[in-house]
Amino acid sequence: MRCPKQIAARNHLHITLTITTTDEALARSLEPRAPRPELRFAALRQLAEAALSPGISIAPLLPMINDSQASMEAVAQAAKAAGVTSISGGLLFLKPTTRMVFLPWLEANFPHLLPRYLERYASGAFLRGDYSDFIRKRMEGVRKRFDFQEDPRMHRHALDESQLKLFS
Repeated sequence: MRCPKQIAARNHLHITLTITTTDEALARSLEPRAPRPELRFAALRQLAEAALSPGISIAPLLPMINDSQASMEAVAQAAKAAGVTSISGGLLFLKPTTRMVFLPWLEANFPHLLPRYLERYASGAFLRGDYSDFIRKRMEGVRKRFDFQEDPRMHRHALDESQLKLFS
């Protein structure tokens, strides 16, 4: 088996982990069976030390819960300390199966927000418009403030013609 440094020497590998928050209690409540944020940051640190290219996605960004400037910057600061090279984020989207689990969780943990979520997500699973644009700009600001690259998945690379032979 090859070690990560051997892989990094011959390949460009970008590994993105999702980290929703640095707030341990919120993380435990949101994702009770998932690794704690500190364990995820430790894994990112190991990837960076192995010369792999670690990134994070702050997702889901939950309106009025973890979408504040302070919350996003806390994740970005911990990511920077772990050697992360890129950051992205995404707003919560509530497809039917997620909705069935998320809304009862919201009612139990943030009952005062339930009516606002029901109103905002009444017309579909995705938030669009001014709020979505505002969060996208906030993420861009966090990315610039902490000197992160854009998520590499956002860029398309030129096709290597030699790889087309794989499909012949």
